[in-house]
Amino acid sequence: MSYHVLHVSDYGCKLVKERGLLVCKKNGFVAGKIALEDLRAVILLNEMVSISGAVISALADSDAAIIHCKDFKPIGITIPNCRTYDARVVLNQASGNKNLNEAIWRRLLHAKIENNVACLERAGVVNSRISAMFQEAKGNLNEAWFAREYWKKYFPLLGEYGKRRDPGDKSSRANQMLNYGYGVMGGIIHRSIIVSGLNSLLGVNHKTYYKNTPLVYDLIEPFRAFVDYALYEYSLSNVDTNMRSWCVHFGRFLADMRVKKNTGSVKLLDASDIMCESLANVYRHKKADNLWLPRLTT
Repeated sequence: MSYHVLHVSDYGCKLVKERGLLVCKKNGFVAGKIALEDLRAVILLNEMVSISGAVISALADSDAAIIHCKDFKPIGITIPNCRTYDARVVLNQASGNKNLNEAIWRRLLHAKIENNVACLERAGVVNSRISAMFQEAKGNLNEAWFAREYWKKYFPLLGEYGKRRDPGDKSSRANQMLNYGYGVMGGIIHRSIIVSGLNSLLGVNHKTYYKNTPLVYDLIEPFRAFVDYALYEYSLSNVDTNMRSWCVHFGRFLADMRVKKNTGSVKLLDASDIMCESLANVYRHKKADNLWLPRLTT
């Protein structure tokens, strides 16, 4: 089955369920319709969209997520109930095995930096200092150093010289667009965590505190470079950039971008499910080698 991410951006839209379809109505007319079972996520880009309880129930029943936005920034998510498929997964994750979690985090961090390097190389930044240091560092990765070097190379690609990654910088269009992309990617991963029988409140590196989901923050790391590359790709193809068109572009990127897996490939939209299923196997068998992570190839 081909799953889709639906963006609802127009003000005054009403989402209702009719015979297994999600129907979008505006001013008394049908603006569009799609089978509910084909949806992976519905993204409400503004607060002026109404949604029926029947739609919410149907989406939850089919393991789809609803991502709520304010001013194009994801602020919440409606997801299905947590579930348990194998008690070993839940109990081993909850036990907080330090050695196992550290092994998982090393793999996540390695994949994150490897994908950052690939993002820069895809954008034409070759022989960068970050690439050389990554090859030399092996297992001893200084995350903060790599992040600083990465953003120094990345933001100029978007024409924002002197900028750095600052989620609160409202003067930076790139930072605001990255906030949206990371927020949506995090929502999709959160859904994958739930349907895989994992607990989003139990992270491997990030700590639990008020209103956060540490496992989401851990597992999004290898995916961040995909969002970065999507924004770079978007900046090349659009002279006049705006949040609405970026949201549409990113939705298409999620569905069209493919990630290598064994001898084949999978959609980026499906990669989070595969990663979380593999993480469940890591906890089931207490072997970090079972973890599959997406790679952004050059």
